[in-house]
Amino acid sequence: MAKLSADQQALKDSIKKSALIWGIILGLIAAGIAYWALGGQGQAMRMGGAAAAGAVVLGLIFSWRMKANSAAAVCGKCNTSFSIKRTDHTEIVALTEPKETRDAQPDYSTKVVKWVEDTVAVTDTYTCAKCGDTTVKKYNKTVKRDESEVIEPAPEKGKPADVKNEESWFSEDTSGAGAAKKTDGGIQTSPVEGVANSQKGKASGKASDKK
Repeated sequence: MAKLSADQQALKDSIKKSALIWGIILGLIAAGIAYWALGGQGQAMRMGGAAAAGAVVLGLIFSWRMKANSAAAVCGKCNTSFSIKRTDHTEIVALTEPKETRDAQPDYSTKVVKWVEDTVAVTDTYTCAKCGDTTVKKYNKTVKRDESEVIEPAPEKGKPADVKNEESWFSEDTSGAGAAKKTDGGIQTSPVEGVANSQKGKASGKASDKK
């Protein structure tokens, strides 16, 4: 392999550093899982198993990331390794939308989360350090901003129906005896139909006796 230029070497070192960081992070996670899984074993066994699992995962992740990123850094035109660098990056907000979520709470209140979501059009330009060939990649991403949260109180319960006026019964017609009506001067009791007829009959009878 030809000697790398300063730019190529810097790019290679950056790729190597990124791959190592990812390998260490995932290796530690694997070691922790192995240590927990070997809980029934002795301390030495648990430590040894965790170290072995962490080392294997670190090696695999490091190798995978190095190959993937190194392949992406090879110029497709002149086939030079570690020659592709991002030389330009632009972001343009293409769409802005207000959004919200409403989440009912156990006390019947509502948690409302509001935010503004931007759809951003991204353009990256990659250039080969050797032949100058350029590649442009475009994609969209969403960005959330101005997030706020409020609690809407539970709705008030409906008011009970109005209780009837205590004196409203005076204005109701009844078919029973002694129906009462409310007047401006007080309460006037209507005569019972049967009693009125009886009194009328008596009056008629007395008139006929006199004859």
